[in-house]
Amino acid sequence: MQNSELTGILWHQGESDSLNGHYKDYYNKLHSIIEALRKELHAPDVPLIIGGLGDFLGAEGFGKHCTEYPLINKELQRFALNEANCYFVTASGLTSNPDGIHMDAISQRKFGLRYFEAFHNKQHVWKPLMNEEERVNHTHERTHTKTEKMYIKSMELVSGKISYDAFESEVTQMNKG
Repeated sequence: MQNSELTGILWHQGESDSLNGHYKDYYNKLHSIIEALRKELHAPDVPLIIGGLGDFLGAEGFGKHCTEYPLINKELQRFALNEANCYFVTASGLTSNPDGIHMDAISQRKFGLRYFEAFHNKQHVWKPLMNEEERVNHTHERTHTKTEKMYIKSMELVSGKISYDAFESEVTQMNKG
């Protein structure tokens, strides 16, 4: 943090604690971690935004054994309600990747909007935002910056969608324009 300022902390964790009764110790462990983190960073008042676990857990893939996720969510909510500068964000309505444990891209974008809402307004987000679908679409359909375009081309190159010659040619054109 020599050249930057810490303005918030995001916490999204708990899937591996949502089985075999691990939720019973979750609150105390989370409290210890956050207390140590705030102390180490000298950030006692920096907002902590806590993301809930998705309702898709417990169904399939790597997430099928995470059946106690509602109990972890209760502990996350309790923590957010009991601690200063701490705000809970729901994962309600979000969907998973085929792996059954991680959120798909559209849900990550929606979650990002919810995180920002909690951070910006310093309040909990207990339900999906009214206009989040529209906001996600607007962000997704906007014109990309030059840096974003170069990154997209890089991803096309490494995934084999374009050749190196095509990549080089398109990046050269971007740099001219």
